[in-house]
Amino acid sequence: MTCTVVGATKQRCAAAVMLLLVATASAAAQRMAPAEYLRTVQEGQTRFSSGDWKGASDAYSRAIADNPHVAGSWFLLGLARLNGGDARGATLALEKALELGADQPRRVAVALARAHAAAGDNAAALGALERGIKLGYRERRALWDDAGFSALRSDERFRSRFERLAASADVTKLAREAGWRWDLNFLVEEIERTRFNAFRKTSQADFRREVELLAAAVPHLSDEAITVGVMRIMAGLGDAHTNAIPEGVPKWTRTLPVHFQLFEDGLFITAADSALADVVGAEVLEVAGRPVRTVLAMLDSITSDDNALTIIRNGPRYLRFPQVLRGLGVVPDGERLPVTIRDARGAKRSTVIQAAPNDPAFSRIVAHPKWIHAIDATPGRLPIGFRDRRTLQWFEYLPDSKMMYFQFNNVTDMQGESFAAFTRRLFAALDSTAAEALVIDMRWNNGGNSRLLPLLIQSIVERPRLNQRGKLFAITGPFTFSAAMNAATMLDRHTQVMLVGEPTVSSPNFVGESNIVILPWSGVPVSISDYFWQTSWPTDYRTTLAPELYTPLTFRLFRAKRDPAMEAIAAMRASDRVVP
Repeated sequence: MTCTVVGATKQRCAAAVMLLLVATASAAAQRMAPAEYLRTVQEGQTRFSSGDWKGASDAYSRAIADNPHVAGSWFLLGLARLNGGDARGATLALEKALELGADQPRRVAVALARAHAAAGDNAAALGALERGIKLGYRERRALWDDAGFSALRSDERFRSRFERLAASADVTKLAREAGWRWDLNFLVEEIERTRFNAFRKTSQADFRREVELLAAAVPHLSDEAITVGVMRIMAGLGDAHTNAIPEGVPKWTRTLPVHFQLFEDGLFITAADSALADVVGAEVLEVAGRPVRTVLAMLDSITSDDNALTIIRNGPRYLRFPQVLRGLGVVPDGERLPVTIRDARGAKRSTVIQAAPNDPAFSRIVAHPKWIHAIDATPGRLPIGFRDRRTLQWFEYLPDSKMMYFQFNNVTDMQGESFAAFTRRLFAALDSTAAEALVIDMRWNNGGNSRLLPLLIQSIVERPRLNQRGKLFAITGPFTFSAAMNAATMLDRHTQVMLVGEPTVSSPNFVGESNIVILPWSGVPVSISDYFWQTSWPTDYRTTLAPELYTPLTFRLFRAKRDPAMEAIAAMRASDRVVP
């Protein structure tokens, strides 16, 4: 066994080695029966979840005595001991957990730092904390106010080092230029510290050069232009989850009360506030006197992406922010947007869209529920795929076609029902019907928690009558993103699914995780991806999941309340041909 923490003493190493030797020796003397071991681990989990720290410590100690190789047992033993007041015992268990790679090493190292601090060893606490920071610990600035590190704040020997580690300097009194430059330096440090394989698509030298150029230009740029500069720098790193987030910029409290959507046949306003009813259904031809293609290309230059299709998803999103367009030099202020449109009657005209206060009910996928929507101008019922894009997960059996339709809009636990419970309910309903096919519609799914997905895949694989070509379909599109991308890839790899719709804006294997970092002076939020998802084979270099049945959604079809994806599935099901 090796001691892995900076500042670990020979005495602590010896104690940790002795702990392992004692555990191994006792296990050799008398091993548990397999069922007893599993019950002991379950007891530890149950007691830990209920806050019975002593009971959890005892259970995990017994489990480790029988099997000292399980990283998670050491980690939970360490946390139980720490929470139960046995700080020194916690350090021994957490050092072993760190050695075995338990949980996320960055979190284990910070837990170890808390244990050392609780044991009164501030030097060891700071050493473990430094390790956790170097390993990419998130929410670094929150450490300064962490009650577990109060001793480091009050110990003059370590206070300045702790302050630097926690990046806790008070920046509120900095002047504008100094504040922005502090933020840019902090951004560089956080990207280099936390991002997964930070410079796989651009060199560190080029990245730093871009930041230095932006920092030098701060005196001559508006705040909007600097923020757009940050967006451009993040986009240059080359993954869709590493980005600046305009919705969270503190001063950007007003946006255009319209919903833009980019279809195969153009950019359209699909919904708007009632005061702008006359632009609903209009095609946007020009923005501030520039052809819309030119403006979309400018927006593409600041769009973080996994492939070239991301502009379909984020171009309309950014267009709602006149502040972004001002930062790009398209408009002179951040309050209004002049556009040339071809309205729903076919008339070409110019108008100005005024910004309005942000409304939390707005969704960049389905707009605002109280706005006027272009699709409502057409008589008739909405197709099932457009009927309810706000509810996170729902299903409906279609008896005429003997299909179970599942609209999967977010990978998350709903209020009052976990995703696991929903999945069991979905398949129980499917089994109780005469369903001969399952459609999983993920066109509007922006992501969530990928760890919830295995039960869905397992439930399909367990049903061979359903897991067949021509009986299992998944609909994808430009909003199938993040955890939904993982869901699509899992279906593609592990089942007999047929993909329908439009290509995804991400690749089967991708760097991607929302890791939100707030730039301290400006408050601009950014996300720095720190995970790599290898959901497909390591030799899968596709940039997108392309559907076998390509059914692009045009505005003409959308306005007519036609869903080409579901129409294609219905046609496939009605065909007598055997699906290859």
